[in-house]
Amino acid sequence: MKEVIKEFIREFKEQFSSIKKDGIKKQIPNILTLSRALAPIVVIPTILLGRLDIAIVELILFAISDFIDGRLARKLNCVTDFGVKLDAICDKLFALAVIIPAIIKYPILLINLFLEVCISYINLMSELKNNHPKSNFIGKTKTFFLSITLILSYMNNIDSVYVLIFSVVTFAFQIWAFIKYRESDINKDKKKRTYRKR
Repeated sequence: MKEVIKEFIREFKEQFSSIKKDGIKKQIPNILTLSRALAPIVVIPTILLGRLDIAIVELILFAISDFIDGRLARKLNCVTDFGVKLDAICDKLFALAVIIPAIIKYPILLINLFLEVCISYINLMSELKNNHPKSNFIGKTKTFFLSITLILSYMNNIDSVYVLIFSVVTFAFQIWAFIKYRESDINKDKKKRTYRKR
């Protein structure tokens, strides 16, 4: 675990020190991704100040950044393993930090929180084995529905049935994403064993 953290920190420094020689353009996707890690220190105080209208706008902007960063990285031809890892970490920090205050109003979100932790765990274990889990369509769809669920949960005058419906849909995508990440990890383990036997 320490080695993975050290490697991530080393890659982080390397990526952002490249700004000096390569310019900021190639780091824009990583900066967008990193913004989601900062979301809790922006959104939670806004909620505590009672400005739910502003918090909803902030949540929407942070959620949009999740859909822009990968596309922008591909367009700028600057997709890296570091960017993939950063995206996964920032997605989890964003989701976990924003879901916790919403649980007070909607306890059903505890299920979504638990499943996010499970997905984080399976991906961490996969990374520790150097299987390098990658985001997929199901994972992105899960994140989309989770974002909608969280936005709805912070809205005043919203029928709680909508939060319940989106929470259950998110729950289904979380289970599906967990299964797919687990299958991918198992397949990568099998390939390694097959390669070693040769």
